[in-house]
Amino acid sequence: MCKLMRSGVIGILVVLLLAACSRSTTAEPRPVATEATAVAVAPEPSPEPTPEPPTATPEQYPDLAQYTIEGLRSRTYGTGAIEIIGVMEETANFTRYLFAYPSDGLRITGMLNVPRGVGPFPVVILNHGYYPLDVYRTGNGTQLAADYLANAGFLTLSPDYRSHAGSDPAPNVYRAGHVIDTLNLIPLAQQLPQAQPGTIAMWGHSNGGAITAKVMVISDQVAAALIYAPASSNIVQDYQFRVERAAMRGATIDRTDWPLLPEEAPDLYERLSPLNYAAYATGKVKIIWGTNDEIVPRHWAEDLYTAWLAAEQDVIFDVYAGQPHSFDAYGNSLYLPDMLAFFQAALVP
Repeated sequence: MCKLMRSGVIGILVVLLLAACSRSTTAEPRPVATEATAVAVAPEPSPEPTPEPPTATPEQYPDLAQYTIEGLRSRTYGTGAIEIIGVMEETANFTRYLFAYPSDGLRITGMLNVPRGVGPFPVVILNHGYYPLDVYRTGNGTQLAADYLANAGFLTLSPDYRSHAGSDPAPNVYRAGHVIDTLNLIPLAQQLPQAQPGTIAMWGHSNGGAITAKVMVISDQVAAALIYAPASSNIVQDYQFRVERAAMRGATIDRTDWPLLPEEAPDLYERLSPLNYAAYATGKVKIIWGTNDEIVPRHWAEDLYTAWLAAEQDVIFDVYAGQPHSFDAYGNSLYLPDMLAFFQAALVP
């Protein structure tokens, strides 16, 4: 009898142990992720993790690493001060000056609009697009928007860049020279006695739009940027475009500005492209493009928008039906008030 009782108890214990093991190895149900829908004016978080920027390997290109996004982020900007050269024009609401400032040992010229009154005034830097060096004059490509903003009480600066107008000549290696000239201007503009303290806004058209995109992933001092019909922010595409444009003029690119070609250093070109570093941007971005743009294809603007959206940045993409690369009078009547409201919301207390 005792043996039967002991065997019965043992059997019950075995059954209980097996049941316990079965319960402990049963997986708990996991929540199922649902795909988020991205909206241009108010992007939802991306369902995929934001890719990390490329790992910097400056030792592989010791002379060229300074031109990469990480290289540009690792240095400081803004030594010296702005010099007023003279008055270019007096208007009812502002004074236009020719100014100069130092940028990495170069003297860079530009156009400064200062509203009448005591200030301080919110600041906008405007980056012009491509012009042949023998054609460009101070204010080309930026004066319309700069004057519109100055009439509304904004202090505006339009740098000429190295080798343009009265600026000192210098190479523009991997298109980074113009970016450096812009970055050196930001802290100097903030130091002007008429300038509103704190962050600034930025405007860029065509090549100036690509410059602005690079500035946004390097500097944290730009609260808002309007990027208008931008050149490609993929540096391989930008290089190919410039090769084609040079060929149309019966010329070739200047290899001083392109020491290594994309096929020779593809990893370097990845590190030159702001598209890969959108996670670093801090300010709001508004991208605009016209459907009749004869120079910039839609996907250049869309690629920039998509990269910012994937990095969960505050970005808007507005398409203007029928507008060419440089908007006509009707397009300007639509976008300029929108630009003003965008900058006012970001900068005006």
